[in-house]
Amino acid sequence: MTLKQRFNSLQPDAFFVDAAAPYALTAYLVQRGWIARTSRIASIDRAGEGNMNLVLRVALDDGTTFILKQSRPWAEKYPSVAAPAERADVEAEYYRHTASEPAIAMRSPRLLQADSDSHILMLEDLGHGTDLSGLYRPNATLDRNTLMALMDYLVALHSTFRKPGCGFVIENHAMRALNAEHIFRLPFTTNTGFDLDAITPGLTAVAATCRDDSALLARIQTLEHRYLATGDTLLHGDFFPGSVLLTASGIKVIDPEFCFFGDAEFDVGVLLAHLTLAAQPQPLIQQGLAHYIEAVTGSAPCSADLCWRYAGIEILRRLLGLAQLPLTLDLDAKRVLVQTARTWLLRG
Repeated sequence: MTLKQRFNSLQPDAFFVDAAAPYALTAYLVQRGWIARTSRIASIDRAGEGNMNLVLRVALDDGTTFILKQSRPWAEKYPSVAAPAERADVEAEYYRHTASEPAIAMRSPRLLQADSDSHILMLEDLGHGTDLSGLYRPNATLDRNTLMALMDYLVALHSTFRKPGCGFVIENHAMRALNAEHIFRLPFTTNTGFDLDAITPGLTAVAATCRDDSALLARIQTLEHRYLATGDTLLHGDFFPGSVLLTASGIKVIDPEFCFFGDAEFDVGVLLAHLTLAAQPQPLIQQGLAHYIEAVTGSAPCSADLCWRYAGIEILRRLLGLAQLPLTLDLDAKRVLVQTARTWLLRG
């Protein structure tokens, strides 16, 4: 069965976006009223890695370009992994609500159109920027101004969109359940079919030290319960270097499909974890956290201990779980990071 056949069997009334079928796509866009009847597609190219979704850059014959994004009932890069198809609709909801806050809108692509029946978004084309994944390369350093811009994005998000004042809530239970499995469970489960030693010889034994630590597993379970509970603050939900683009007009934050109302510390902790995994200077990381805490004081109270606990679980998830990063670390470096993460989880 092809992916299109599988899609049609699961969502018979939805349109399947196929980059190899420009005429069908043109007809769909015209029928939706998203492009003029006289428009023609000049080119269709992949836009980014697209781990979770199909993401295409579409150029029309008049020079107009836009991003077309479809979420399917599986992860785009791993079709065997089921995923909630409605995640694009949640992303659209995030953009609609946050467009009212200039500090967020200026860092986000504009939502141009959305089709909830087929889970398709038309987004502003931000150009051929690169994401921040280059930070994982040896000796790469994050500019202080960029870090502060990232923290200011979180400050604006967490301070502005809080219950009950913001007047809405995003639950996103299905995506949270999927994420919780990969963050809090699979890295500490045996017989997953995922060979850690194929990534770094000896890493399986390091993972076993976590699985055998009852106090650590209890703390992880407590964090999972917090993550799955609905909190009072809107989160991006996946605030890591892959969700940040460097463009000609500055940084842009993308892919908020994991967004939900929860602990603000989760977003902050994820960022702290990735800065640590990317071997950024600890004084710089501490400056970023201090900047955030000072800025939200009085509007969105923040626990530094909880930030570091979430950072700890994100480090373990990225080193011992399926969502691996392009790291160039040897076993000793990973062992040190695992021990650091365990300390943060247990002590904050």
